[in-house]
Amino acid sequence: MSFDADLAVVGGGLGGLAAAISAAKEGLAVVVLERGPYSGSKNVSGGRIYVHSLLKLVPDALERAPLERPITRETYEVHCGERKVIFTFQRRNRESFSVLRVRLDQWLAKEAEANGALLSYETQVTGARREGGGITLETNRGEFKVPLVVEADGATAPLSRYLGIRRLRADHFMVGVKEVVSWTPDLPEDEGEAKVVLGLTPGLKGGGFVYTNRDSLSIGFTVKVESIQEKLVRTSELIEDFREALGVEGEVLEYSAHLIPYVGYGGMPPLSSPNLMVVGDAAGMLLSDGFVIRGMDLAIGAGTIAGKVAAKLRELNDYSRTYLYDKELEGTFVMRDLKSAWRSFKGLSNPRLYDKYPSVICDVLEAMFSVGDRRLLKVTEERLRGEGVGLTDAVRDLLWFV
Repeated sequence: MSFDADLAVVGGGLGGLAAAISAAKEGLAVVVLERGPYSGSKNVSGGRIYVHSLLKLVPDALERAPLERPITRETYEVHCGERKVIFTFQRRNRESFSVLRVRLDQWLAKEAEANGALLSYETQVTGARREGGGITLETNRGEFKVPLVVEADGATAPLSRYLGIRRLRADHFMVGVKEVVSWTPDLPEDEGEAKVVLGLTPGLKGGGFVYTNRDSLSIGFTVKVESIQEKLVRTSELIEDFREALGVEGEVLEYSAHLIPYVGYGGMPPLSSPNLMVVGDAAGMLLSDGFVIRGMDLAIGAGTIAGKVAAKLRELNDYSRTYLYDKELEGTFVMRDLKSAWRSFKGLSNPRLYDKYPSVICDVLEAMFSVGDRRLLKVTEERLRGEGVGLTDAVRDLLWFV
């Protein structure tokens, strides 16, 4: 069978574009199939990227990429009614930045084109089949026959489902909802804040975030799909309540909602099958440990490796040996960091974290800053008991994050 390209990348987000750039640099003929009118049009992200993997892919990205603000303040907010607890850690570094995905993805798409990749927009993959030693992709623009595919088509991984190697489960997803709101900066230009918010999604398993951009705020939350189904609530109403509770005022410039993976290291789907490698959200590459949420750097790292493995497979003249991708990936920060966050990931599935502990934290601090019994252990135990939680159970819950 004759092929239309050496490699097809399904999905023009960060992971797919990283694979395209990496493979194109190795001399492969690469086509990126993106269903949106431009890269970034279908992406929803809280808006923070750790830049280490981007710098390996594009060494001068700090000078040229459309990054917003370096994150110099890490803030935790725990809300319980009219009370709240705020903890801020400040530091000076350029390890991570706030970003607007539409701008970043379009910039990286131009990098892919500059390296020789062909981008085909408004191209929807509607089916796939294995034949002739490769994969035939069925699209609204006709069929593409390639010996190798990188799947970067988002959390629901339609390509893997077309090929019959994956089934979806509702408990493997969260709903991410985000608004970008106009904002008058009250920080120096070289400072930015990433905020984790707990207690403003009552009755739902999830939490919120706020990121400061140059002249806007990215605000939003992620909650388990099953929680949305149980409570029968609208995400559009939740984000309005969330914005009001935060006291954020300004024009809503952008609203988006999307499914994101929630499987953790132990629940990741197959990362490869013959002639196929999977990266980013399609591979469940989301790290959430209660302190940070990371996905962009993992997607770029995995995509970069997939592109290099593609070149190796062409050299071997055997595109079926995609297990080499799994082997290469296992020794990288991608799998190491996902594995290290596995315990915390399971701890975040505990409903007490969202239903009980925010009020316990506020009650304990209320007591400690008031007249009366101020013995911390006794006060904590009493407040836990008031929420129906034993001290032993609370300690066990805490140990998931240690």
